[in-house]
Amino acid sequence: MQRIPQSFSAAGHFPPSKMRVVLRNSAEKAWDVSCIYHARRHYFSRGWAPFARYNNLKQGDVCIFELVNKDEMQVHVL
Repeated sequence: MQRIPQSFSAAGHFPPSKMRVVLRNSAEKAWDVSCIYHARRHYFSRGWAPFARYNNLKQGDVCIFELVNKDEMQVHVL
């Protein structure tokens, strides 16, 4: 699982419930990822690991998540 910053959760961008989010990389490849809500925080769960593996994410990498729709994010990996 990947924790989403609480400042994003508190801003009300996602509902306080489980939902599906589409993550897109710079090549426009898309992944369906479950976003769960627990203890006033959101987390990416099912689908996050395949996204991270495909994009070769390592601890310490910087990702910018751009909300482009209520349930879709463009992910910029730096």
